[in-house]
Amino acid sequence: MIALHVPCLAQAQRPSLLRAMQRVGKALGWEFTTPKGQTCCGLPAWEVGFEDAARDAARRTVRLFQDADTVVTPSTACLTMLREHIPGLLAQDTLAAEARALAAKTQSWCAWIAGDIETLASRLRFQGRIILLDVCNAPRCTTCQTLFQAIPGLILLQTPGRCCSFSHDLSRRHPDIAAAIAETVAAPLLHSRADAILVHEPGCLWRLGPLFQGEDTPHLLHPAEFLAALLFPK
Repeated sequence: MIALHVPCLAQAQRPSLLRAMQRVGKALGWEFTTPKGQTCCGLPAWEVGFEDAARDAARRTVRLFQDADTVVTPSTACLTMLREHIPGLLAQDTLAAEARALAAKTQSWCAWIAGDIETLASRLRFQGRIILLDVCNAPRCTTCQTLFQAIPGLILLQTPGRCCSFSHDLSRRHPDIAAAIAETVAAPLLHSRADAILVHEPGCLWRLGPLFQGEDTPHLLHPAEFLAALLFPK
């Protein structure tokens, strides 16, 4: 069973991301489930040192995905939490073995589609320029890079990873600094003449999104949303 992990920020701010993941999955013939009751994985609490709260959230997450064979998340930040931090938080817990199992079976949405690159590319067409924006908390996604390079007509650009200021602690404690950082990151993208900016982290979409609201600005999307739009044009 493939289970989709839905980040809490995406649930609240970007429900289109879950719909896009579901539509792309069904188009490829995948069978998956979305466990009910998903909340925060504990990352915000862990970032600011509230380990007890983070541990409670981690236990809930581990239990929710205990029966899944594979867990797929569209968030690079949550991926880091699920694979690296939760096993450490629960190392002395009764769920320690389950936490390690969750880490081992969790992968990014980008890695999930790796086996279907040729199938996807053969069904897609796009005339335009795309920027695949690296995020600071994850290595460059070579899978999506390979996929987009294979789409006829698509011109792929890539930028180095820079922090967009999506840090729960930074945004809360220093909103003016966070806003200034976001504007610095967005400025070259807004003038890039790209048709779309693709970023793998819902937090970055939330942080940068308000700066991409103009009629002439590029679309700011998660790769899953972009692929769903190509597969199912309006």
